[in-house]
Amino acid sequence: MIQLKPHEEILQVVRESLVPHSGKFFLLGIWFLLPFFLLFPLLNGGTIGMVTFGLLFVFSTGFLWRASRSWAYTLLIITDKRVIDIDQHGFFDRTVTEIIYDRIDEVTYRTKGIIETVFQYGTIRLHADGTAADIEFVRVKRPARIHNLINDLRHQRHD
Repeated sequence: MIQLKPHEEILQVVRESLVPHSGKFFLLGIWFLLPFFLLFPLLNGGTIGMVTFGLLFVFSTGFLWRASRSWAYTLLIITDKRVIDIDQHGFFDRTVTEIIYDRIDEVTYRTKGIIETVFQYGTIRLHADGTAADIEFVRVKRPARIHNLINDLRHQRHD
């Protein structure tokens, strides 16, 4: 998936919190189970009922797989040399951004609202110097801990 540089070590792999995605996964799960609850009425409907069952099942499986894949492959990888942000938007749509510690000007995190505060997730922003791309990783579990880790690694590189 990502090619490490020589003598580079992965220190932490960060995923988005499942809490903000729970509503979407719940609805997709209901949609996935719906054809099975309607199995007998659909099968009594003959060919149209069987086709409806098949379409409901195939589409719900596809959307559930796509949502889980998007969540699983959206990562923030923290190594001893750089931070890598991988955003999986769809099946064939991935954005990879990386910043070495020497190029990071500022690390900030934000938790906004009662839900983010109670469930301990927020947004991490890495501001890069010059023309380097900034990194923003949303819905991070325990953003203060990740913020401190990245700042510690930045300071180790400067010492």
